[in-house]
Amino acid sequence: MILFKNSNERLYYYKINVYKTLFGDFLIQKEYGAAQNVRPTNTLKEYADSKREAMFRVMDIAVDKKGIGYLRAS
Repeated sequence: MILFKNSNERLYYYKINVYKTLFGDFLIQKEYGAAQNVRPTNTLKEYADSKREAMFRVMDIAVDKKGIGYLRAS
């Protein structure tokens, strides 16, 4: 899921990906930064025990980011 925000004449993004690991748990990777930069500002990783828990966490993150001005792109 990719979220975008336009602020101070700059375009910012927040990308959330979910991956299944080899050990059966799920990795939630969050990456954010300015769209014009080549590299992201930061990448954060978080683990969940089940796919359901991972999806609930992704939705919580998306709702929080929507509250500060990010809009969903995909």
